[in-house]
Amino acid sequence: MRIVRLDHEPADVVPYLSAASGGGIVSAVLPVHTGTIDGLPAGLDALIVASDLQGACAAGLPGSPDTEGLSRLLGEELAERLELLLRVEFPEVDLQKSLALLCGDLYADPAVRGSSGDPLPVWRAFARSFGAVAGVAGNHDLLPPGGEEELDGAEGIVFFGSPGVREAAGARIGGIGGITGRSGRPNRMPEERFLRELRRLLARGPDILLMHQGPDIPAQALRGHEGVRERIENGPPLLLCCGHVHWERPLAELGTAQVLNADGRAFVLTRA
Repeated sequence: MRIVRLDHEPADVVPYLSAASGGGIVSAVLPVHTGTIDGLPAGLDALIVASDLQGACAAGLPGSPDTEGLSRLLGEELAERLELLLRVEFPEVDLQKSLALLCGDLYADPAVRGSSGDPLPVWRAFARSFGAVAGVAGNHDLLPPGGEEELDGAEGIVFFGSPGVREAAGARIGGIGGITGRSGRPNRMPEERFLRELRRLLARGPDILLMHQGPDIPAQALRGHEGVRERIENGPPLLLCCGHVHWERPLAELGTAQVLNADGRAFVLTRA
């Protein structure tokens, strides 16, 4: 699979509230970009990619700097907005032939910056809207007891609680969640093990690789992990979807791979 075009101007924006770096709550918008992709499996009409949906939506006026009335996570609102966008702008796309890819950090408390918590409502919302959902955990996603079992047992959901390669909607998808770090903290893996697991995944030749922590690209001043870059740029052709750190330009080439950084964004990719 190869992305042919990404539209610079967003097709939609989703207002939300998030925690400000200096304290308090700020209003923000999450952009939704459209584009085209080559090489989709025959039974797949569209790919949807999103990551780092760290905000909440108000039940009343969007963007109100007031936590009262906050009803749901940003990702829950996003799933419904994406469904509407596809129905209106892309009526040729069958929602049941659409694959959503979630790259982690789907929870947020807009009153507490860097908060961690339960992302299951976002997974459920995407599963209601689209035919298949695949994804990984970010470093702020804390599944409740029984949460991983719920995802593993749900029809149409592929959750990579541990590194692996599985098939979804006719595509071979690899996934490795979390970030490098001390193993005593949630969704952390020692760097040596993380890179070893990544190398094993690449050897299995996935069409798409989902990660939370992606590569750096120093030549373009794009932040990320050096070790991930070294393995991706020397690996097989694939589409790598990731997040965790924000890139001003979301799409980059790395060896024979394409890297789509979806941090704080969503993408709708239809057949070229």
